[in-house]
Amino acid sequence: ALCAFVSLQGPKVSKPSPGPPSSQWRAKRIRPGGSTGLGSLFHVAPSPSRLPRFPSSSQHSRSSHRTHSSISASEGVGTIHDEVINSSPLGRASERKREGFACVVDGRKLDLTYDVFGASEQAIPTLFLATPSFVPSRATFTDMASSMFGGDGGDVLPILTELPGYGLNDATLTDLDGYTPSFFRKFLPQLLTHLSDKFGQPIQVVSAGHAAFYLLDAVRECPSSVRSMFLLNPTYRGPLTTVKMKNKDNPVVPSLIDALCGGIAGAYKLPDPIGSAVHSTQCGDKSIRKAMLSHVYSNPANVTDQAVQINMKYAAQGERWGKVAFLTGRTDPYPRREDAVEAYGVEKLQVPTTLCVGKKEEDIFRKDLDFLTNSGVPLVVTSGAQRNFVEFPGEVAGAAREFFAKH
Repeated sequence: ALCAFVSLQGPKVSKPSPGPPSSQWRAKRIRPGGSTGLGSLFHVAPSPSRLPRFPSSSQHSRSSHRTHSSISASEGVGTIHDEVINSSPLGRASERKREGFACVVDGRKLDLTYDVFGASEQAIPTLFLATPSFVPSRATFTDMASSMFGGDGGDVLPILTELPGYGLNDATLTDLDGYTPSFFRKFLPQLLTHLSDKFGQPIQVVSAGHAAFYLLDAVRECPSSVRSMFLLNPTYRGPLTTVKMKNKDNPVVPSLIDALCGGIAGAYKLPDPIGSAVHSTQCGDKSIRKAMLSHVYSNPANVTDQAVQINMKYAAQGERWGKVAFLTGRTDPYPRREDAVEAYGVEKLQVPTTLCVGKKEEDIFRKDLDFLTNSGVPLVVTSGAQRNFVEFPGEVAGAAREFFAKH
């Protein structure tokens, strides 16, 4: 039921894929096991041998998702995130420090981590912020960051992290109701200001998907903290929300989408082991591979078994709350396109910004982001699709370096 809507980087903005055409709604969906219907959402027979799952904070604090107490970020010991980072050229070639950042948002005490690579005082601090998604990880930026670091790229000091509730920071937000656009809009200015103060200068920012629009909003609050931004395949709403809003005058579709999202969230909230088993049904090879082939990668040859396995682990490991929040549209920065247009269709951006999209998705993004490009924001096209920075990291890094060199 869910696999048709899972996007590995950030969902298509105007055309959900895989999924129903925006002009109609089909009740039946194919789940990873092959059967159809919403009943598959409650299939509770995951294969532990195929999907290793590391302990999450909800396993030792069953009620943690209902409290606002301080929860430390995952240490990353034995996680797929650190495995990928440590085996990457960036992890092998440079000194890494895992730094902490504490703040308070909406009464919630947050303790997050971010990784800093290198120690050059001349390098420009560059934040690589992973997007909220079903497979969130700071590790997705290691190859691109590596291409911008060292040698001719020694003027870049990579800083990798995720938003609260995702990746190695997944245990910082385990209250599903806490996943709101306003929460992330209040959090990001604090992080950007912290990093700017820590390194004594404005930072450069690279980000993707929903996080790109949260950054556009955040910079309004702290423009002096950011030098410039390179935004990859920005999305302001997810596939379920897109279907709902494009059929807002339909007497059935909006209510059906709301019911579906409510049912999905309710299933994820079921006590363990049922809630975890529900999530595990969405982390299988077929659903992850299908999304990667659809609009995440452009070359099927790059969707290797190893790449699929890594993304399956991104999906399966750790807390599940941020992932279901993403699936059900709770993290959509602008559910209504009209609101995104009103926010950015006329007003110039606070700092130099450029957009970068993969060739496979170029037409979709040009249409959906025309209110930005029409107001003068440049758009660069590279090889690839929604994860062009993973599939073609060197090419995307080159485009980013060219932009940052001018700003």
